[in-house]
Amino acid sequence: MAKLIWLYKGEVMRMRRYGILLASLVVTIIWIITLQFSGVEEGINFLFPLLIAADASLMSLLLTGVTMTFESQESTLRSIQVTPVSSSEYLLAKTLGTVTSSLVTLVLLLIYGLLFKSLDINVLGISAAVVLVSFVFGQLGILMTYSAKDFTDLLMAMFKFMLVFIIPTVIELTGLLEAKWLTAWQYINPIQHTLVLLQAASITVDRSKLWSAICYLVILGGLLY
Repeated sequence: MAKLIWLYKGEVMRMRRYGILLASLVVTIIWIITLQFSGVEEGINFLFPLLIAADASLMSLLLTGVTMTFESQESTLRSIQVTPVSSSEYLLAKTLGTVTSSLVTLVLLLIYGLLFKSLDINVLGISAAVVLVSFVFGQLGILMTYSAKDFTDLLMAMFKFMLVFIIPTVIELTGLLEAKWLTAWQYINPIQHTLVLLQAASITVDRSKLWSAICYLVILGGLLY
């Protein structure tokens, strides 16, 4: 446990040094502005989980990749490898740093939504969902970074991820297309399961879809870790 705490503190310090925490704060401000000027006061319970889903998934994916890229350039990983810590402890500490960033964003958005936008939401439910989602996508970010040759290759991998998983979710959410293949694809789409899980904290969702999302993300997170 002492090693994990030491690694976690180091992770947070590096995120601060690399400007990751500042970037996360800027994105949070953008989300707040979006809520303020969205013009959907009555639909705040629908919009809020969409923004949280984008932050907990895509931002976790991106921030993890960026952090590891900076670490590689500074040979931080080599320094850690000569210390008596296991790879699982290193990966867990890195993921906890990502989860912390997502939770800070959630807390700030909750404060704004509850105080100024009459947000009606299950705080504990969405907090638990954010922890799970950011953990899973943090692991995905680690996998993508290890598989990429350089930062450009990493960005291309993330772009492909967006094309394959985000666009189908947007299409289904907006009702632009109804097709059997699209419905079938969503069963294995982590973005879709993320959205369902986070929406369950503020609006009514099908119970079977909710449990399917929970099981999918828990299993995926376990496999990636």
